[in-house]
Amino acid sequence: MEMQLERLSDEAAPRGLNRLLANRQLWKNAIYSIALITYLCSFLFFGLAVGNMRETGGSVTTVIDLIVALYFLLQVIFLFVLSGVVERRHRNEPIDFPDRRTRTS
Repeated sequence: MEMQLERLSDEAAPRGLNRLLANRQLWKNAIYSIALITYLCSFLFFGLAVGNMRETGGSVTTVIDLIVALYFLLQVIFLFVLSGVVERRHRNEPIDFPDRRTRTS
């Protein structure tokens, strides 16, 4: 009987691509990598906006660069929230339903 239980648990384990997709640490590292690149892009666009502001005194390009930089910062915040969702573990707690067969009054 023990051998049969071991065989069933091995078959239930994900394999191949499913194993990679189920790896939470891999997802978390990918999200952090994208967040770092996005954060660096926000600095790039803030720098472009400051340079354009010094050169022209402010133009439509400056405003667009600032909007894009703020968008990248917002995306970084979203990615950190997403990494928290990925990290959250499922709890294995039994569901306890009250016994409704007894009368209460």
